[in-house]
Amino acid sequence: MIRTLTLSILSALLLTAGMPAAARNDRDQDNMRDAAAQGQVVPLNRLIADVRSRAPYSSMTYLGGPQFDAGRMIYALKFMDGSQVVVVYVDARTGRIVGRKP
Repeated sequence: MIRTLTLSILSALLLTAGMPAAARNDRDQDNMRDAAAQGQVVPLNRLIADVRSRAPYSSMTYLGGPQFDAGRMIYALKFMDGSQVVVVYVDARTGRIVGRKP
């Protein structure tokens, strides 16, 4: 009984701890959609298609789930190269690749 109660409380705390970040991420995505509609940034689907069309990324598998850094206006796009995950950083305003890890 105590173990079940403890697990329930712990689960509830973990769920509520993640909510502000999720809400912030949703707000960032909404802001990005608005900015894309106004021509201030390159639309995400176009950024992804552009990166996927370039070597060496054209031979990699795109993993989806892009992440956005609103402060820097940078998208992190994940690709699979064999057994290694490659993260490509793309400027949302210009569509230019600004970094890669590894």
